[in-house]
Amino acid sequence: MAPNDLRQVAGWAFDYGHDRPVLTVLEISNRQEILLNPPTAIIREDLARRIHGLGLVTDEAAPQAQNIVTSLPATDVLTDTPWLTAGVYLDVLAQFTTAPQLKVNVIDPAQSLVSGVTGNINFVAAPEPNYWYILLRPSGSVRRYVWPVLIESESIGQFAEVVERHYRANEADRGERATFETFYRAVMADFRGNTRKPTRDMPTMATGVPVYEGFHQTRSGNYWLGLFRKQYVFSTEFILALCDLCRETRLGKIYLTPYKTLLIKDIREAERPAWEQLLGRFGMRTNLPAWHLNWQMPNASEQAVALKNQVLRQLDDTDVRTDQLSFAVDIPFSEAAASVVLHQNGSPESFDVYQRTGQSVATTQYVLFAKSQPIAQLGEAIGQLALAHYERLSATTPVLIDEPEIPAEQPKRVVYECPHCLSQYDGQYGEPHRGIAPQTQFADLPDQYSCGLCDAPKTDFIQRLL
Repeated sequence: MAPNDLRQVAGWAFDYGHDRPVLTVLEISNRQEILLNPPTAIIREDLARRIHGLGLVTDEAAPQAQNIVTSLPATDVLTDTPWLTAGVYLDVLAQFTTAPQLKVNVIDPAQSLVSGVTGNINFVAAPEPNYWYILLRPSGSVRRYVWPVLIESESIGQFAEVVERHYRANEADRGERATFETFYRAVMADFRGNTRKPTRDMPTMATGVPVYEGFHQTRSGNYWLGLFRKQYVFSTEFILALCDLCRETRLGKIYLTPYKTLLIKDIREAERPAWEQLLGRFGMRTNLPAWHLNWQMPNASEQAVALKNQVLRQLDDTDVRTDQLSFAVDIPFSEAAASVVLHQNGSPESFDVYQRTGQSVATTQYVLFAKSQPIAQLGEAIGQLALAHYERLSATTPVLIDEPEIPAEQPKRVVYECPHCLSQYDGQYGEPHRGIAPQTQFADLPDQYSCGLCDAPKTDFIQRLL
């Protein structure tokens, strides 16, 4: 965002309530949006009207619109594809005259600040300048389909529009009767952009959690600054001061990242003291330990933040190393970019721990590591997972990961597993959060039952012995 636009929005938010501001904080979403929570419909409508006057989109006017996620913030900050400059991203974004309803990602595979596979339409930069691989992911699915041809940069907007039009038109016919091949033929018959055959397979995308907060000097001698808050919210008062300093130091852009952080580029050496002073005024810490940063969090969830901070205290007390691991809390498997996912299991006090099993671009697979863990024991379960992870890395031969110990008196039982996202239905526990009581057998579930994570139908589930 331009500092002038962000300051205008923050200023309006801050002014409601006059002497006692009502909108005191804002949050960055995991799709690079600004999140505000107006307390009344009148304030919401008035704020939306003002923001529309800046030429910006809000969900008040377009509730189904999705922000287009790009790795533009990583340009000139992290390792990147040489031809992929800020100008290329801006040219691509200019092709979207209206916000799409499907999630669109425009990604550099060389960086790991922005995941390349969490959108419904994922454009992944190819080695050939101005061409892109494409990964399509149906809504709610972990399965991704690689488009057989590369798309030219100038054709991205048109391609996304054609895909969305055909996807919506055939939304009721996406089961066994629909195939990727028929969808490909239908889209390409309607698409008029430039394509070429790929000369190599899609590269493996960068993984791991990058350094994305604190001051860092670039090869030019200037600095970039990443700003992170443990509660994932920034005060509107701080945003106002931040935008003022950007304007004073002639910085034209403030970047939003999916890690819910702000990123400022091109801070000159002579101006760094002013930035240090700003951070000091508002108590903004930098150089936080990695285990505070390697979390993927849902939007506007105080419960998820509280859970994360409680787990961090447990890990800190037991000196568990998690530097090469990343964690997500209640993020659907289809959009998870972390190596470990914590999912609430019926009760707010009980969580299942899942671990990613590979880095395939075609699908994201997670396996259950520990089931129904009380919050007080999550640190212990994660410690076991981390230990197994490092042992596996150091072993010269494959090492089997031991499942958490099951009491000997507990017999094995049958569960039903979704083959698409590997989530399981266990009749012993049911799914109380979906209105299915414990001790409800799979055969007694209604025919319209579907996977709670990827919406796969009941008929797709297969038996597993637990």
